[in-house]
Amino acid sequence: MNFGELKTRLKKGDISQLYLLSGEEAYYIQRAEEAILNTLFPEGYNVEDVQIVDGTSLSIIDFVGMVETVPFFSPKNVIIVRDAVMFKAKNKGGEAAGKDSAKQASAKEERLYKLFANMPDFSIVIFELREKADGRKKLYKEFSKHAQIMEAVPVRAYNIDEWLQGKLQEIHKTMDREAHAYFVRAVSMMDNISLGFLDKEMEKLSLFMGAEQKLIDRDTLVQVFSDVPEINGYAMNDAISNHDIKKALYLFNKQQEQGVYIVPIISQLVYFVRQMWQAKTMLNKGLRDRALGQAIGVSHPFFIKKIIRECQGFSEEILKNAFLQLAECDLRAKTGRLDNA
Repeated sequence: MNFGELKTRLKKGDISQLYLLSGEEAYYIQRAEEAILNTLFPEGYNVEDVQIVDGTSLSIIDFVGMVETVPFFSPKNVIIVRDAVMFKAKNKGGEAAGKDSAKQASAKEERLYKLFANMPDFSIVIFELREKADGRKKLYKEFSKHAQIMEAVPVRAYNIDEWLQGKLQEIHKTMDREAHAYFVRAVSMMDNISLGFLDKEMEKLSLFMGAEQKLIDRDTLVQVFSDVPEINGYAMNDAISNHDIKKALYLFNKQQEQGVYIVPIISQLVYFVRQMWQAKTMLNKGLRDRALGQAIGVSHPFFIKKIIRECQGFSEEILKNAFLQLAECDLRAKTGRLDNA
């Protein structure tokens, strides 16, 4: 299940004694941990209410002892196992991690299986692994019979909507069509999408707007996200399509001031101009709307219309020449010869 499904279960009171939060998206693992703890301790919890242990050095014997120990200062014995390597894939040599022999390890794992099937009523364990768990392992299969498992799949531009809609509900805002399209487009330009970073930016946006203003429009989004390099990259493309060279150069330089290396900036321009050139060529061949979008690899109706509008301000010859010159700059930048361009 994903984070949204886990939250739904928690709201319904479907609380497990065993959890595995695994995957490459650390943001969801952290949020899931918080959601579980807030459900277990609705009035808040203290440090002594939760035991946090390192899974890389935790022996099975010690772990079983911790789970079976009755808590003295809290009604619940909540244990969080960080970096739960027991759920990782085996080493290349085929041996399980650790010094135990295969026979000893097998006997200890059998003890774990029995524990998973007969957890003490007072104990709840949250395993965390910031990579994909190995679902082929017997340990995983036995664990899954008695546990809830959340997969924290890395977010990409094509599936950012699930996170975005959840965040908008959380901050009690909505986003109009242009702002939504602008946000998705900007995210698609990010090499690595950091949900933690986007979360903070959305919180900043909420504070900027205040409680009374509910609808996020494009101008507000651009204003608050103005220091995000990807937003400046998208704005630079807009300036080029509007023939505003002064603004485009300003945004080009601003990205470098923000620490963005020149190679990805030029590569972004190459992609943008090539897409406009392709769109212009398809328009001249009579393609429109969805058919044109399919030809250039764009599916969102808003972006198809936007690209069509942008490319109509240039001739096919100008776009072709601009693309070839930018491609040459891109090659020189990647080979350290840009100064000679």
